[in-house]
Amino acid sequence: MPENPEPAIPDDAFVKALTDCQSVLRGYCRSALGPGEDAKDAWQSTNVTLWRKSADWQPGTPFLRWALAVARFEVLAVIRDRQRERLVFDADVAEMMADAGMEQALEADPRNHALARCLDRLNDRHRGMLTAHYLAGSPVAEIASAHGMKAGAVKVLLLRVRRLLADCIEKLRPREAHS
Repeated sequence: MPENPEPAIPDDAFVKALTDCQSVLRGYCRSALGPGEDAKDAWQSTNVTLWRKSADWQPGTPFLRWALAVARFEVLAVIRDRQRERLVFDADVAEMMADAGMEQALEADPRNHALARCLDRLNDRHRGMLTAHYLAGSPVAEIASAHGMKAGAVKVLLLRVRRLLADCIEKLRPREAHS
C-alpha cells in the first residue's frame, strides 16, 4: 500500500491571506446559518478545507473570493444536513441566501480592512476600552472602575472613539478602492 505523501506546509502569503479574511469568513457563515454551532462548524470546516487546498491558491490571485467559494460549499453542506430537521429552507432558497451572504462579505471586506487600520491608529487606552466593552462584553461600570473614571465619562469616551473610527473609515475607503 503506497504511503500518503506528507501534506505541504502553506507559505507565509497563504497564512497571511487566510488570517486576514477570518472575520469575513466567520461573518459569512454566521449570516448564512445564524450565530449558533452550525455557523462555527462551517467556519472551522472552511478553514480546514482551505488549509488542505493551500497549494491550489496562487499568490497574487484574489484569496477572499476563493475562500468565500469554499465557505459557500461548507454552508450548503450544513444546510443539506439540516434538511433532516423539521424547519428547513428549500435548497434553492438556501443557495440564494448563501450567494447574497457572499456578496455582502465581499462588499464588507474593504470596510473591515479600513477599520483594522483605524483601530491601529487609536491609542492603547482607547483601543483597550473598545475591546473590553465590545469584544469582551465588559459593562461600562466595570471599565470605568478599572480606569478610575465615572461610567458616564466612559460612555462619552466610547461614543467619541466610535465617531473617530467612523470618520477614519470613511476617509480611508476611497483611497483603498484605488490601491
